[in-house]
Amino acid sequence: MLSTNYIWNTNILSQMNIRERVISQIKEKKSIDVSEFINICLNSNHGYYSNKNPIGKQKDFITAPEISQMFGEILGSYIINYWEENIGGVFNLIELGPGKGTLINDILKVGNLNKKFIKLMNLTLIEKNYQLIDLQKSLIKNQNTYKPNWINDFHINNKYPSIIFSNEFFDCFPIKQFYKKEKWIEKYIEYNSVEDIFYFENKSTKDSYLINKLKKFNNYNVAEISLSREKYFNKICQFIKKNKGIIITIDYGYLEPINHFSLQTIYRHKKSHLFDNLGNQDITAFVDFGELINIAKENNLTIDTYCSQKDFLLINGLEPRKINLQRNKDNTMRQKLEKDFKRLTESSQMGEDFKVLIVSCL
Repeated sequence: MLSTNYIWNTNILSQMNIRERVISQIKEKKSIDVSEFINICLNSNHGYYSNKNPIGKQKDFITAPEISQMFGEILGSYIINYWEENIGGVFNLIELGPGKGTLINDILKVGNLNKKFIKLMNLTLIEKNYQLIDLQKSLIKNQNTYKPNWINDFHINNKYPSIIFSNEFFDCFPIKQFYKKEKWIEKYIEYNSVEDIFYFENKSTKDSYLINKLKKFNNYNVAEISLSREKYFNKICQFIKKNKGIIITIDYGYLEPINHFSLQTIYRHKKSHLFDNLGNQDITAFVDFGELINIAKENNLTIDTYCSQKDFLLINGLEPRKINLQRNKDNTMRQKLEKDFKRLTESSQMGEDFKVLIVSCL
């Protein structure tokens, strides 16, 4: 779920820890918006996503591929079927934010069932976290066969049709937060040097571009907007529009506004406060899939699928796969497979909050 934009390069900032950087920016600007605060904490040098491994039971969060191989197998089967029916030749397989490499490893295992798919694949993993890259390299076997290419941002030089996919990637892009009080008010963050604390400050929204974007939230009391997420998604949509292919993104989010703030911080699997553990905790927000769909349509892409994770997995064969894996297993393993199945699909767990968006251009 790694965001690849915003890299701080100034020597002064690189010598500071995350808390010092935040304070420095606030002093320079008198206040910073929530998006700027998140960006420093997550994406600056020594930020949360720059050099830490946050994924796993003993870390801060766990993702669907880490829960069960079935997740990657179903997605892998979908990707291969799409390639066979719509591409059939040389292509790019691109994962955004591969994490520990578990998902791409499971997809490649499925891909090995079709040697032509593997032979004609240009595999690119977009990752800027060196610690995670090392994990990905150690997990992906037969490097001479796959010859993966690691890059830290979306810059693809060839013109092959592409299959671009991500899981829990767009939720970590910085967001702006607003609430309505006659007019739209944006939340900013300031710092009290006497008490050594951060606090929220509210400012009227005067930017005409933001005011126009907030119109769709006029029937709601709050709004969250991620300009960097929209920019990144538009970039990959433009690439697909030009070179053909498909984008598959899986994340927790909504189609219509949910009328409450979704920003959350997680530290060692527990919710924490935004101002705690700066640079050492996960900060995420629900993805506005309605906005992503609008961006895809503006690029004349086809909306192939928008559904819950539950529906996507079940429609594409998760239950038969579970039953097949349970065969000849002991009771403990059968129960684990059943538990994993429920965690991926039940509404009270990942089944409904996580959405699947698939857009394409043939």
